[in-house]
Amino acid sequence: MAEVHTKLYAQLFSAWAEASFLKVLHTPHGFSLNEIAQIKKIWSDSGITSGWNKCIELGLRKVPAQQSGFVPNVSKRILKLVSEYVTDPSLLRNKIAHGQWRVALNKGNTAVNPALTQKLDELDIVKIDIWFGSHRRLALIVENLIESPRRTFIGAYWPQLIELEAFVDKTKLWSISAKVASIRAKSIRAQPRPHIAS
Repeated sequence: MAEVHTKLYAQLFSAWAEASFLKVLHTPHGFSLNEIAQIKKIWSDSGITSGWNKCIELGLRKVPAQQSGFVPNVSKRILKLVSEYVTDPSLLRNKIAHGQWRVALNKGNTAVNPALTQKLDELDIVKIDIWFGSHRRLALIVENLIESPRRTFIGAYWPQLIELEAFVDKTKLWSISAKVASIRAKSIRAQPRPHIAS
C-alpha cells in the first residue's frame, strides 16, 4: 500500500509542479504574450525542462547587469537547479504515468532503463517532500526574475539561493527510516504518564 501512495504522491507533485510553472510563466508584469507563447511551444515540443530553460533565458535578458559576470553565473546556477529539481522528477513522473511503476523502459519501450528503474525503486515519500520544498524555492527565484529583473531579482537572488541550498543541505540526511524513527519518538514522548497513587 505504501508503494501505491508513494507513486500517487509523485503524480500529485508533478501536477503541482506543472501548475507552479504556469503560475511563474504568467507572473503579472512579466512576459509578453509572445514570450509566453514561445515558452509554451518549447514546453509542448521538448518537455517541461526546455520550457523552464527558455523561461530563464528570456527572463535573464531583462537583467541590467549584462556586462558583468552576474548573468552568466546566475544562468549556469539556475539551469543546474532546473536539471536537479525539474528534470529528474519529470522523468520519473512520465514513467509512473505510463504504468511503469516498478520497471522503467527506455524511450522506445524496447529495453529496461536501469538508471530510472533504480530511481523508481528508491522513490519514497521523503524524497518527494524534498522535491516539493526545493521546487517551491526554485520557483520563487524564477518568479522574482520574471516579475522584477531590474530591482527585486538582483537583491533577492543570493538570499533565495542560500535558502534553497540550506534546505538541500538540511535534507541530505533525511530518509524514510529517520522520519519513521522521529515520529515514533514523538509518539512515545506524547503518551500520558501513568498516575501513581500516593
